[in-house]
Amino acid sequence: MVKQQINIVWLKRDLRLRDHDPLAAAIDNGLPTLLLFCFEPSLMACPESDVRHWRFVFESLADLQNRLKIREKQLYAVHQEVITVLEWITDFYQIQQVYSHEEVGIKITFDRDKAVKKWCTEQGIAYQEFPQNGIIRGRKHRQGWLKLLEKSTFKASATKVDLEKLQTLSIDPVLLEKFTTAPLPSVIQSYQEGFQRGGETYAWRYFQSFLQERSKNYNRQLSKPAGSRTSCSRLSPYLAFGCISAREVMQHLDAHLSQSADRWNLNNFRSRLWWRSHFIQKLETDWRVEIAPINPVFVQLDRQMDGPWFEAWAQGKTGFPMVDASMRCLQATGWINFRMRAMLVSFATFVLWLDWRPVATHLARLFLDFEPGIHYPQIQMQAGLTGYHTLRMYNPSTQVTKNDPDGIFIKKWVPELQAVPSTLLAEPWKMTPMEQKFYHCSIGSDYPVPLVDFDKVAAQNKDRYWQIRQSPAAKQILSSILEKFCTPKEIKIHQQKETRP
Repeated sequence: MVKQQINIVWLKRDLRLRDHDPLAAAIDNGLPTLLLFCFEPSLMACPESDVRHWRFVFESLADLQNRLKIREKQLYAVHQEVITVLEWITDFYQIQQVYSHEEVGIKITFDRDKAVKKWCTEQGIAYQEFPQNGIIRGRKHRQGWLKLLEKSTFKASATKVDLEKLQTLSIDPVLLEKFTTAPLPSVIQSYQEGFQRGGETYAWRYFQSFLQERSKNYNRQLSKPAGSRTSCSRLSPYLAFGCISAREVMQHLDAHLSQSADRWNLNNFRSRLWWRSHFIQKLETDWRVEIAPINPVFVQLDRQMDGPWFEAWAQGKTGFPMVDASMRCLQATGWINFRMRAMLVSFATFVLWLDWRPVATHLARLFLDFEPGIHYPQIQMQAGLTGYHTLRMYNPSTQVTKNDPDGIFIKKWVPELQAVPSTLLAEPWKMTPMEQKFYHCSIGSDYPVPLVDFDKVAAQNKDRYWQIRQSPAAKQILSSILEKFCTPKEIKIHQQKETRP
């Protein structure tokens, strides 16, 4: 019996129907198309993975399914490894082509993509990958990268997807039974209060509300842990899982800018879209950024991998209110602003002297918008492992007085301090015994004593760090690091800086 010829669009971090090159290519090819997403058990079990990520994916797929259903079309989500699913499909159909986007992910997804490509080659199946996010595969330097980014991504027309011409597949009942033998855990299929909902529909709602209203306070509230929750775009999880393309965001933003008087806020937001692609390109250039310091000399820092300080930091029980509030907010909602993320990392790696790898893994699980290409280069930057970025150590007490002076954020997430006046929230451990009674907060009982003396430990660890950063070995490798990861403009700026501020 001759098997029906089909194509497959393999969805990964591209959970949208607009501006979707693989989907458009499959439609143009004309064969019936199976839209496929695999909830891969190996990926779901990896240390960086959390239920919150897969719930967001489930919600995003449900959104796509609802929109396809209106057109009497369908996608299939299967709880199984992708090669296993492809093998099942070949028992019933003749796969002509598999289309997908390139993914800049963690090593397990990198290895999986290579395995799928190898399997397709062995089966005589064409496998075509398309770039996204302005990432250039195989590029080992940044010469001319910015022009290519603008030309190939931000200035190139968004791909039109004609869903009316899409021929999806109503699959064989026996194959459908295989697809449904391993249901997803119910916790993934249930909405969790406090988290952004996944889906292309929600992505565009957030984007439009940002352009039309919320962006007016963007710059003023960007560093504020409370105000940023509504004044930032909140597009990061939708970009991370491809519910909206960076290209369409940039082009709609530019169109809005051409008619808007609010260029101050929106141009700042625009620059962050550029930086997003810039950081993802770093991981694309060298996947080892996930597992090893960009400057290998910094293995000499010999920071701690675990222990009671790591547990206190991870649980939001360090005795520093801004650190604890930020961590607890992350646990409950999956999002905090960039400044508080940077503070959490610098506090962990420079104050508690914790190794960057368990810090990165823990935060990857908590960030709803976990994007490996941004995550690991940013963690390394904040942990001081590049050897060329400006060293920033964020004092948690200063962050309280500057960015939460009324204590709105801290009192929401650290209810132990609810009765403490805002003037005392930066350093509650300095309350007198009488004040602790007045405000119903006993330090050491109701709320932890600070793990360390911040000023003393920060100064000591800064000296430890600079001894290595200024070493001949660290400087010797710096030029090759700059060439690989930095734009010519960044290299020039670095060369003009003093070695130590």
